[in-house]
Amino acid sequence: MRVARLTRAESQERTRRLLVESATRLFLRDGFGATSLEAIGEEAGFSRGAVYSNFASKTDIGMVVVDTLYERAAREAAAAVSRVTGGGPRAWTDALAASLQTSVGNPDWARLEIELAASAQRDTLRAAVAARYAALRKTCRDVLVAGYAAANLPPPADPDLISLAVASLVLGLGVQRACDPDIPAEAVGQLLHLLTGAVHPDAH
Repeated sequence: MRVARLTRAESQERTRRLLVESATRLFLRDGFGATSLEAIGEEAGFSRGAVYSNFASKTDIGMVVVDTLYERAAREAAAAVSRVTGGGPRAWTDALAASLQTSVGNPDWARLEIELAASAQRDTLRAAVAARYAALRKTCRDVLVAGYAAANLPPPADPDLISLAVASLVLGLGVQRACDPDIPAEAVGQLLHLLTGAVHPDAH
């Protein structure tokens, strides 16, 4: 049986994906500053040249890694909420909180973002972070609108404003938990319940 060969584009995409996966493991384990491009290439089974042919710099691949972490957490959150078939906002905020407990306040992730911010040019960093947070708010909005619709409830306020509040809660709590491990993971769900209860009297 003949195995189909990858096209040039497919091969390049596979190489890039493997490099990002390797960089993610090393950055989270060893830190951004301590990880070299050679180490990333070796971890993925490629040369340093393969890294440079796909990414302009270590900061560039670092930005992609952090974006990928956010995208993965957003997908997991959306999937968790989509599996809820009843129970109203209380049920889907429980599902949302459970999916976020391992990512909100992850100290290795927080350290990576801080190290990356220190290495990036100001304008580049600002644009990248703004786009990342905009994508997070959009995911929050989509999840919230779908959740309220499934519960046959209208959004209690402007969905963009609610998504801004939820994203701000998640990001702010994440920074605090990364610095203070005494803040329990359960706080994610408790605060989400307070927020949804505050904006909708039928949330509970």
